[in-house]
Amino acid sequence: MKYLRNILISGLIGIGIGMIWLLVELLFSMNSNNLHSVTISGTEFAFWIVAAFVIGGFFYLAGLIFQKDNWSLRKQFVINFFVCFVAWTFFELMINNFSLSFGLFFGIVVSFVIMYAIAYGGYFFKLNRDISKINQKLKQVK
Repeated sequence: MKYLRNILISGLIGIGIGMIWLLVELLFSMNSNNLHSVTISGTEFAFWIVAAFVIGGFFYLAGLIFQKDNWSLRKQFVINFFVCFVAWTFFELMINNFSLSFGLFFGIVVSFVIMYAIAYGGYFFKLNRDISKINQKLKQVK
């Protein structure tokens, strides 16, 4: 039940990040037009919500790699990065009918690095804060 709750929370966080990403995409697609002229279909919006939820849930599941205590943090990070990259690339290729070009691959890499930095940058920031709090408590005990 704990994992299901965490997947749900990660999926909802993914929706939040995905909606910000959609807003940025819409703003870039305006081409100096009025904001009121930009439209999105209900189907496309629903797709963005579902895709963002799935991606958020996947990032949580891929994060379970960090629970392997017998691996170094570097090994966990590298494996997690490439597992997520392969899944992200497959997802992007599926959306683009499996047609791959240099421009598309470059876009996939850039968008993945941004999403990875957002997702795991927040995770590592929280981890660093938790470690700092633990160290402060240990100093107070001494």
